Amino acid sequence: MEGYRHVPGFAAPEELESLRRAVLGNQDLFTEVHGRGGLGPRYRVIDGDQIHERLPEVEAFGDRRVRPLSENFAGHPLVPLGSSRRSMRVQAYERRDHGFRWHFDGHPYVALVTLENSNDGQTQFISPGLSRWLRFLLYPLYAFPQVFSIFPRSSVGTRPGDLLVMRGGRVLHRGVTLLDEGERILLAYTYAVPGSKPNPFRDWIARRLNY
Repeated sequence: MEGYRHVPGFAAPEELESLRRAVLGNQDLFTEVHGRGGLGPRYRVIDGDQIHERLPEVEAFGDRRVRPLSENFAGHPLVPLGSSRRSMRVQAYERRDHGFRWHFDGHPYVALVTLENSNDGQTQFISPGLSRWLRFLLYPLYAFPQVFSIFPRSSVGTRPGDLLVMRGGRVLHRGVTLLDEGERILLAYTYAVPGSKPNPFRDWIARRLNY
């Protein structure tokens, strides 16, 4: 089972420009996330409730363009995550310490659309097979994420307009920022399987350590 799919040039140039203008025109909505005691991610974020109220272009793009391809990748219908705040986000990474440590998502699927990536940001993956074994070690070793960097991994550096859709609940992955200059801005859409219930432990971790 493939853990992710990278679709270069997914957003047409006019779509990309419209989304960029919408996000950059609403910089006041961004909140800085500081990592919750060093365990959570560090980045700037606009949450789903704010997107629904102020960025209808971002919400419509997810419904009209991103979800159909995500369903094709999953092989079955998907619905937005039940939490409106977490079902879609704008995520910005501006410093080298911005990013996500190795983790499994509290939801089965996530789709990331890149608006900017001038600091060589990457998403890194450990294979689905190895991830199944490492799942048992992740939380006992959560305070020592560098341990998981010794395992083989693949890296995807996306360009503006690219789409990256992944089985975030099944593959161990992280987001890294390689340069101190520049910025990476992503639109993140999170999906669940209709009628499913989230894993209560992973969902609690996501709510406690994420924004």
